[in-house]
Amino acid sequence: MISDGWTIMPCKFSDLKSLVEAKISRFPFEKRRVIAACSGGVDSTVLFGIFCELLKAKNIFSLELFHFNYGLRGEESVGDESFCRDLAQGAAVPFLCARATNEQRETHQGEGVQEWARRLRREALMKLGSSGSIVALAHHADDAAETVLMRMMRGTSLATMRGMSEWDGIWWRPWIRVPKVDIIAAALDRGMLFREDSTNEKLDYSRNVVRHRVLPELLRLWPAGREKLLDLADDAHAVASYALLKALGDASFKLTADEKSMSTPTCRRASLVELPEALALAVLAHMAQSTSAGAWKQLSRGNLLKVLAASKAGGQPRFVLELTKGLFLEVGTEAVRSFPSST
Repeated sequence: MISDGWTIMPCKFSDLKSLVEAKISRFPFEKRRVIAACSGGVDSTVLFGIFCELLKAKNIFSLELFHFNYGLRGEESVGDESFCRDLAQGAAVPFLCARATNEQRETHQGEGVQEWARRLRREALMKLGSSGSIVALAHHADDAAETVLMRMMRGTSLATMRGMSEWDGIWWRPWIRVPKVDIIAAALDRGMLFREDSTNEKLDYSRNVVRHRVLPELLRLWPAGREKLLDLADDAHAVASYALLKALGDASFKLTADEKSMSTPTCRRASLVELPEALALAVLAHMAQSTSAGAWKQLSRGNLLKVLAASKAGGQPRFVLELTKGLFLEVGTEAVRSFPSST
């Protein structure tokens, strides 16, 4: 059985299906296009299998399978694409595939491989997604807990500690509160085939170290630690969102669009510096997020502090800092604004 919040082992395929079905019943899915992102791994393969059954039962009315081939693992990558194509053909649903170019593989733009891969996949899905589309992702509770731990250790704010949410625009993660072990149990229960990514076992990536060493040890000490960690991140996000809303009002935050439809957020400099530091930094981060540059997720707290210090400095007529590639914050005489390099 599956409880309202957390799953209890043993978990069957039908249990996960019932969980997703219950979620669908609470949202207007009728006639909406559902794109299931599938790597061929156990998580996304099980999720696609569940959507196939829901399509047959007419709980959803449109389903497509999307796969991104990064081309980083030679024959393994070819095999993953072939496996996902077979899944789509077997279910008689459209198969959508995007592939990384040689140029994209050669230039990671200073990103790690995993960050690069996630960005490419998201960009490709954004091009496919249209108004009314839903992109279903198979992120689970272990993924979310890993993200929280990594963000806490790298440095983050209360608002961004959570990292993953069930709904984020067109993105839907139906089992963000389901542990990985339950998904594996569901796959074994149904006897499903899936692909194994050999790089998931390598400890060259920080996420893999957290996944295979850090998180298991924490859960051995505190078996309920996964859900407690995610509850804390959810609470932090809620409190931070409430505080940010008030801080934006206090700082006279405004969002306007120019003739090129570029978003230009501004706030009153004198009001910004009166806020507590944590809230002032949250306002600056929100301004960066509100631009159309798209690089705000790699913001540095150190850079935000530099902008805040410039805002507080007397006699500083203008200060411009590139927060991350193509994204700027400018401190003027009266106002602070964020803008992309194209403006």
